[in-house]
Amino acid sequence: MVESIHKQTRALRPHGSLIFFIPLAALCLIWLASKQIFSIVPSASSWIWVFSLAFMGMAHGSLDLHVQEWSKNGEFKAKGWTKFFWYIGLMVLTFSLFYIFPLIVTLAFLTLTAIHFGEADRVHAVECFGSSSYIPKSWAWTRGSFVVAIPSVLHPMKTWEPFYHLSNYSYDLVLGNSIAIFGFSLLVVTITLSVVGSFDRRIKWSSPIVAAYIFESIICLLWFVYLPPLFAIGGYFLAIHSTKHMIRLSQFKIQKNKNSDILRSVLKLHVDAVWLGAPAYLVVIIWSYFLGADWASSLAFASIGFYLISTFPHHLLVAKIPIRNFISEPNDSVLDKTIQKFSSSLMKFNINSGHDDVYSSSAPERASSSSHIE
Repeated sequence: MVESIHKQTRALRPHGSLIFFIPLAALCLIWLASKQIFSIVPSASSWIWVFSLAFMGMAHGSLDLHVQEWSKNGEFKAKGWTKFFWYIGLMVLTFSLFYIFPLIVTLAFLTLTAIHFGEADRVHAVECFGSSSYIPKSWAWTRGSFVVAIPSVLHPMKTWEPFYHLSNYSYDLVLGNSIAIFGFSLLVVTITLSVVGSFDRRIKWSSPIVAAYIFESIICLLWFVYLPPLFAIGGYFLAIHSTKHMIRLSQFKIQKNKNSDILRSVLKLHVDAVWLGAPAYLVVIIWSYFLGADWASSLAFASIGFYLISTFPHHLLVAKIPIRNFISEPNDSVLDKTIQKFSSSLMKFNINSGHDDVYSSSAPERASSSSHIE
């Protein structure tokens, strides 16, 4: 019986390959339409962030209250407000530190973004294709580094633009060099780790998951090379990262309603997200009022500021969600265990260790692998 259940968790998700390419198809459509978009709306780089506020982007993080409650007792509901203060406290702390050390906190945020986005891409591939091959986490780090490192190297001034409006910390040559060196260093380190990780014998180079993951990574690399930073990062955040996260969380709705309509489940998640999204929208609108740019750019910059202060606690909660199609991986690394210990000490409530089966119909059961970073 146990062996049968284990085989089921390792099975390929129905239509998994189709689901895998949905976010990439959305990204490619935005890319193909980008010239036309910019000819009609010159400020499209800001507008794509404004659009993300209404669809996918803000909603994907506003479900963290639901994720926390699921982690506690298996219910995917907006409950446990009194035990969400650790999350808000980390946001306030990050906000304060940003105004004291704007460059350091920004670079830390960009580094965490690379880790968070990269791991989300790896998990999406595993959940869609199952365990036909091992995907090294170092590949995920390199993939995530594309998001922040390439804009930092190619366009340091434009990369800093949102953070200038948020902190009033002016751009100069020293700042530009710091951002460029950061981006170059991040690329060198992650690519080196990926090359070393590529010698792992568990990688089956002919498997569909490896081919799809590498193909998607090449498209994303070209995306960040050829498009302006604000538009490139915003488009990736909307089409790839937020969409993948919402598809992942849609399994809660599919399980509860006993249907396989992902689109309908994702739309319903936007309604669920209002509980936490409404106060988040209020913060963004108020923050944008003080930024001094045109209203679309101010909303875009304020939303980036909100993601800056909320990504750390968001990452800690997302790390609690297990991978649906489990793969054999080494024991948790030192970094992995440190994140587990830190998040547990912060939350101080009855959360399991992050290895629960998100797809069980009752309270979470133990599973064989999690989405924690290595």
